[in-house]
Parts: sequence; structure tokens; C-alpha cells
Amino acid sequence: MLPIAILCNMLNAEVFVYGPGGPAPVIKELAQEFSQKSGEKIIVTAGPASAWIEDAKKNANIIFSGNSSMMDSFIKLMPTKLNARAINVLNVRPSGIVVRSDNPKKITQFSDLLKADTHVMVVDGAGQVGLYEDMALKNGDSTTLAKLRKNITFYAPNSKIAVERWNSDKSIDALIIWPHWVHAIGKDAKFIKLGDENVIYRASEIVLTEDSLQNKVAREFVEFVQSKDAQKVWKKHGWIAK
Repeated sequence: MLPIAILCNMLNAEVFVYGPGGPAPVIKELAQEFSQKSGEKIIVTAGPASAWIEDAKKNANIIFSGNSSMMDSFIKLMPTKLNARAINVLNVRPSGIVVRSDNPKKITQFSDLLKADTHVMVVDGAGQVGLYEDMALKNGDSTTLAKLRKNITFYAPNSKIAVERWNSDKSIDALIIWPHWVHAIGKDAKFIKLGDENVIYRASEIVLTEDSLQNKVAREFVEFVQSKDAQKVWKKHGWIAK
């Protein structure tokens, strides 16, 4: 006989999904599509983990992340609820640069961030820990990181705060971040794609909680997120389709 907790999940028509803000637009749109097709209710809660982690410990069926290190941190916070071997790797996203809509510093490539009087913001938290360092050192030249360091004027702990800072501090010329955040910023932003010499890729991940492994609807939603039909949504939001 199945444990009571699993039976309750199977009888519960609602599937609770938690994760960060980065992949959230994709997950939310796919949840809406899935609900329209299946009639099942998928409730997605997204944002900084501090805002939802306690609720997730109680009722999460699915957890998604912005990259592997973030998922690892969720496992540490919920060691009895998540199993690393059950993780599914989803789509990847390329790093790049957001600039002002009029791009007054004429930034078109990573090396432009190293020029004098260029004010750069980075996200040094959540799914972007070490991202700017990886980008600067991709070719093994430490002087690139040294020059970039001198131009970084703000280290945002997460992308949400980076967006808020971008809109309130017009002195910032460039933001190292993922492409889909340009939509959250609004009109005063455009995304600059980078070449292979500096671009870094990271993947979203998703996992069923241990007490939801027998939850048919939760399993089907995880499969749907990875499906061929879902790829158009991933691509629309700036991720690379499989």
C-alpha cells in the first residue's frame, strides 16, 4: 500500500511548482498550456527562494532551477524532499549583455565592457554565481577579468534586484545577464549577443519531489516541459530549443 502522503498527492487536483524568476515565464506559460489541454491545475510560484522555500517544504510537487548550482542549493535546503538522481536537465540559455536602448557607449561586444568610463552591473548570486568571471576568463587571460573588475559598479544578489537597479540608476551602461531578462526591464534595454569567445551557457533543471513520484499529473507536466511541443515556448523566451 502506498504511503498516505503519496495517496494524498494523487488525490489532490492541484500540482504545486516552485522555482526562481529566470525560467518562470516559460514554466508559467507551459503550465497554462498544460492546464488548458488536461484540465489539471498547475500552480507555479516563482521568485527568490527565500520567498517560497518554507511553503515548498510543505507542499511542493515539482522544483525547477535556473542552473545546476542553484538546484544543488535547493537539495541542501530540502534534503529529504529532493533526489539529485531524479533531476531532469532542461533547455540552456546563453549569457550576454543588456545595454541602454540608445546604447550611448556603443557596446557591441564583451571587450567594450573593459573600456575606461564604462559602468557595468553583474549578478553575483542565484543562478549567476561566477558568471562574469567565467565569461572574462574563457580564453584564460586574467587581464580581461582585471579590467572588467575595475568597471563593475554594482553586484546584484539576484536578477530581480538587477532589473530594479537598472531602471533606477541610469549611470549603469551595461548588465551581464541572460537574454530573457531584457523583457522584464522594459523599453530602456536591448540585448547584445556574444561570440563563442565569451558566451557561457547554463541550463534550467526540474525535479519531482520524493513524495510526488507517483503523482501522475506532476509526472506528466514534467514530461510536457521537456516535450517537442514545449520548445517553441522555450525559444520565445530566449532559451535554446532542443
